[in-house]
Amino acid sequence: MISIHPNLSLVPIRIQDHAKLVLLMEGIYKSAYSHFWTDQGDWYLELCYNLNNLEKELSRDRSHYFFVESENKTVGILKFDFPFSPREIEIPNAMKLHRIYLDESVHGKGVAKDLMLYIERVAIENKLDFIWLEAMHEKPQAKRFYEKMGYEWVYSYQLEFERLFPEVRGIQIMKKRI
Repeated sequence: MISIHPNLSLVPIRIQDHAKLVLLMEGIYKSAYSHFWTDQGDWYLELCYNLNNLEKELSRDRSHYFFVESENKTVGILKFDFPFSPREIEIPNAMKLHRIYLDESVHGKGVAKDLMLYIERVAIENKLDFIWLEAMHEKPQAKRFYEKMGYEWVYSYQLEFERLFPEVRGIQIMKKRI
């Protein structure tokens, strides 16, 4: 366990946590994104959180995958990978903030900011130059949050997921120099 402060910690996700991860993400992801999908996000959840994919992600040395615990309650996940550069544009010596999903109960309480500051410390400790992430165009509140944290747009592209409504397929790659 990693303590970020007395009421916020990270607990490494293990393969035996698969059922807990799936249940958590069905709630968190669907409450935020189900209206983006023809199937309410079922296909995407299965793609990202199936047992084989979890095994693959946990086997990579570059992957760091955690449950987020706030006041002794599991309220989300955090995953970052380094070194890692996007396929679409070169961002050298970088960390990817791959997943940060938080339950609505902790929105606006500083949890996301604390997690972002934590990964910045990890990036500095590992002598990385950048952190980058992908944000959906149709989630402007997320984009505003990342901009407030010092991230800036570097590239846009479209997701090609058939079950994702065409009008919400826009993705922005954002980065921050550390």
